[in-house]
Amino acid sequence: MEEEYREFEAKTVDEAIILAMKTFHADFEDLDIKVLSEGSKGLFGLVGSRTAKIQARHRPSAEAMKTPPAQAEKTPAPETVRGPAPAVPKGSGSAQAGAAMESSAVGAPPEEALALARDMTGTILDLMGMPAEVKIREEGVLEIVGDGSGIIIGKRGQTLDALQFVINRIVNKSRTEPVYITLDTEGYRQRHVNHLRTMALKMGQKARRTGQAVSLEKMNPYDRRIIHLALKNENGLNTKSIGEGVYKKVVIVPRKSSR
Repeated sequence: MEEEYREFEAKTVDEAIILAMKTFHADFEDLDIKVLSEGSKGLFGLVGSRTAKIQARHRPSAEAMKTPPAQAEKTPAPETVRGPAPAVPKGSGSAQAGAAMESSAVGAPPEEALALARDMTGTILDLMGMPAEVKIREEGVLEIVGDGSGIIIGKRGQTLDALQFVINRIVNKSRTEPVYITLDTEGYRQRHVNHLRTMALKMGQKARRTGQAVSLEKMNPYDRRIIHLALKNENGLNTKSIGEGVYKKVVIVPRKSSR
């Protein structure tokens, strides 16, 4: 029997998602989330006077999601909308949106959303004093081309993630079905994924060689998912996330030491 959705309300969709994660003691990737209302918004869609509402539940298991064909034709399952992942304040409060990339697997955004995102990205970069050309790649990713790519990326991609978060909030401000826009520059996203996979395999070898668990630094849900998938089929190794909040550590455990 499928778990029923529970409703959560907060100032923003992001805060409502974080509240749901805390309530269910689950990661973002382990929840099914439906956005009921994004609330009223002000500048860049970041400030609102009306609360946002979502529904959330644990993501159904693979077995629970199997539906007989005849039944599926009569009662199609409602579409689950997974909006941009929560942006967690850090330090002075700048937005961290790396977790949001997880939803990019849904597919390329519609052309009108990409065009709006492209124009708004260019405008914001101009206002920041970093004029650059913004192109739409074939896979529906916005590529920022300019001399200040290092500044745009920021430390560990934080500036690029923050800009990506703002663009997604603008694009989804008046949409009934949320879309997800990915920003990239000089192939940073793929390099980041490759780096995480290489690190995961290297640390996995260390855990297997020493017979002791190896703990990685705190990561957002998207980065943790890359680590888990990279080691999923590695013999003799288990991975688990530990900690509180959105940012958690991934621990690689030799299977003989796992409990």
